Amino acid sequence: METIGSLIDKITIVNLKIWKLEDIKVDSQNEHEVMIATKKASLLNQQRNDLMQEIDELILCLIDGTVVIKNYKQGDMKSYGTGARQ
Repeated sequence: METIGSLIDKITIVNLKIWKLEDIKVDSQNEHEVMIATKKASLLNQQRNDLMQEIDELILCLIDGTVVIKNYKQGDMKSYGTGARQ
């Protein structure tokens, strides 16, 4: 199951790709390159919308209790700085 954090990570990566393609569209003098960047940006926008929809659905499931996220306390797993040997 995806977490909200992993979905946000994916959106961040998609946004970086879109921004790169937008730079190509603005800076390129090559029409073919601009056309390819436009098509890729369109697909990535669809992917970003799908990811945002997944986040919305996950939040709704968390609110109504159909999904429960496991919460691990990372401090309990700490093995450094405690004098414990591995």
